[in-house]
Amino acid sequence: MQISWKNVFLLAALLFALPLTGTPAQAAGLFGGTQAGDSVFVGEVQSYGDYELKADACATFVDKLAEALRQQGIAVSGRADLTNEEGRHDAIGSGDEAAELSEIHMDAIVHGHQFDRGYTAAKLAHYADMAMGRAYFHQEERLAAWHKSTQVYLLSPDKQRTAATIAAKYGADYMLFVNLKDFDVRLKHSIFATHTERETKGKKLSASLDYYLVNARTGRVYEKHIENKKTAQMVNFGLGKTGKGMDVDTLLGEVMETSAKDIAADVKKHGLDEVKGNGTSLVH
Repeated sequence: MQISWKNVFLLAALLFALPLTGTPAQAAGLFGGTQAGDSVFVGEVQSYGDYELKADACATFVDKLAEALRQQGIAVSGRADLTNEEGRHDAIGSGDEAAELSEIHMDAIVHGHQFDRGYTAAKLAHYADMAMGRAYFHQEERLAAWHKSTQVYLLSPDKQRTAATIAAKYGADYMLFVNLKDFDVRLKHSIFATHTERETKGKKLSASLDYYLVNARTGRVYEKHIENKKTAQMVNFGLGKTGKGMDVDTLLGEVMETSAKDIAADVKKHGLDEVKGNGTSLVH
């Protein structure tokens, strides 16, 4: 059987058009399509809570977040591996781009109003001590006033420069970081693994996260706390078809999609306007 050159070229074009697959820590859907308007580079989605969240859970969230941002008319870009599992443990100051993004994320967190050193990963606590000094955490009155504030703030000067360089490389105006602090599935106060075939009737799922939107030109940072709590019964009622409980992965997907949409809506409604101002008048 003979194959024409025309068919060979068509087959080659089809193969090149197929998406590349990667490791579970990669966000496969992030790079599809471009849009005009505000451009956001997703720098890192990671768990800097007091325990680690699995890399595939972070990557799943990235894909849902990218789609939610596009639905708000925001252009999205980012690296193939946005969960930075290796950078999560790299020595601070290594110079690798993944580690630099991790440091920008941590800098936004420790200067933010939501930061609580007592409930953070060891790397973040170490960065906070290095960036702000231990004495900062003993100034109770100043710290209490800072936590009550909702003022937009600035990255450290060196992190501002790093953020501007990386964002320019990817053609983005803003950088977005998400700290997935806490995702729990519980039944009678027992925590279940994220991979199980058991039904989720009676289980409760809660998601707690903070996001940080950075103006790459000025270093202005806007933070927002997002929290969602659902029960499996509520989700099943919404589906109303099978009469069965869903496995934990499906329930995680539901609450992650809700949280991603909440972030995208807040970025569009509040975040972009907050960070577009002139950052020179702000102080840390």
